[in-house]
Amino acid sequence: MAARQRTVALAAALGVVVAVLPATAALAAPGPVVLHSGLVIQQDLPSPPGVERDTAVEPDVAADPHHPDVAIAAAQDGRFVDGAAAGINASWTADGGASWHHRAVPGITKALGGSYDRATDPSVAFGPDGTAYLSVLATNRVDCPDVTAAVLVLTSRDGGRTWSPPHTAYRTPASCNQFADKTWLVVDTSPQSPHLGRVYQFWTMFRADDQGNYLGGPQAVRWSDDHARTWSATSFAVPPDHDTTGSQPMITATGALIDAYYDFGVVAPPAGSAAAGGAGLAPRIIDNTGDLYASRSDDGGRTWRQLAQVAAHGDANGLPDLRCCSMAATIDRSTGLLYVAFHGAGLGNTDPVFLAVSPDGGRLWTNPVQVSQGDRAGVQRVNVDVVARAGSVYVTYGTRTQPADAGGVVQQQLSVSRNRGTTFGPPQSIGPLSVLKFAARAGTAFFPGDYGAEALAGDRLYVVFPRSSTPPSSSPYHQVMWGVTLQP
Repeated sequence: MAARQRTVALAAALGVVVAVLPATAALAAPGPVVLHSGLVIQQDLPSPPGVERDTAVEPDVAADPHHPDVAIAAAQDGRFVDGAAAGINASWTADGGASWHHRAVPGITKALGGSYDRATDPSVAFGPDGTAYLSVLATNRVDCPDVTAAVLVLTSRDGGRTWSPPHTAYRTPASCNQFADKTWLVVDTSPQSPHLGRVYQFWTMFRADDQGNYLGGPQAVRWSDDHARTWSATSFAVPPDHDTTGSQPMITATGALIDAYYDFGVVAPPAGSAAAGGAGLAPRIIDNTGDLYASRSDDGGRTWRQLAQVAAHGDANGLPDLRCCSMAATIDRSTGLLYVAFHGAGLGNTDPVFLAVSPDGGRLWTNPVQVSQGDRAGVQRVNVDVVARAGSVYVTYGTRTQPADAGGVVQQQLSVSRNRGTTFGPPQSIGPLSVLKFAARAGTAFFPGDYGAEALAGDRLYVVFPRSSTPPSSSPYHQVMWGVTLQP
């Protein structure tokens, strides 16, 4: 369908008249008001060898829908040079972000009484009864042949002040044939859903054969109906030979699951294998453009069907000197609209932020709308996230400038649409500048993290993001998690 036809076909479902406003205009409405701005998390664990001392990175945040002043944020605590962290740090607020209380979470890594060497990819969510869930990917060793990864889920009954021992949702075998990555957790909170209270744990399941041939990385899911104590068998949202990453699941009011993710294509069977007829080409990805797709389950995660392409050419890899830029997704329960925000691949050396919208549960998606403004050479975007309610859409991201000056600086910004994501107003700068030369590293690349974090409850909008600034004399790094609370 041509771009114009596709947009007009979806206009009625979105509830807007697309011809009235140009692409860069927005309905006039007051912007969110900043209520609080301050430190949320800093490294609390001692730094073992190999850790980039004084670093916190990769945040997530969730707010209690019944008590909007209660929120929990989590992040890596002390990042290792070659990936993951010495532990996970969780912070809680009970006064809407006026004050945050952070501490390393016990029982996960060996640094604090756990059994794993490293941890990463924290994800936080609240259930309908106020129980908070913290999902973590924990690993032992980083080299073959003894790589082990476990998907762990902890619970809190007191708003994040204390956490249960970890429950194991999934554990890979001690080999190089499987490895889990990019965990994400959601909870069904809809009273109309037959799965009210169900906890869904997603991750990417990278697979290889005994010869080390890559077989695919499908999106895997398990669920729990007893507060993370026991878990279902594994289901897959995509076929096992697809190379995918980055689940961003959404749950409709009736309990349907829609998972958005990057799909880099089908992996060819290994040469000489039975699947290749004994004489195939070497394993390869036949489409590496980073297209975004959506799959759907209508039976509580048991079976899935791939619905549609969300958008083409999303950029999951960042820029040569910068590791960043996973996409984000959310559902507006008031309207039923699904939103996927992502970095677009390649306009010069920029990385603009775009938004795609689905009005029908993931079957059709609008042509992406550009959210960021002023994109030009030397201006790049990092750490996108999106939340939405009652037709208002809030997209946050960092704007990087002066990249040639030792990495440059990043200003966190917020763009708002008051017309269901059709148009966005000028960005609002929130929080202090971040100086990338003091940030953690991923190899030789600056690492502001693969994603940012937002949560919306009642009259509170929480934005949490990495902030790097002048370090103490004892460390070349200084990267913390900063939080801004706004009245939306």
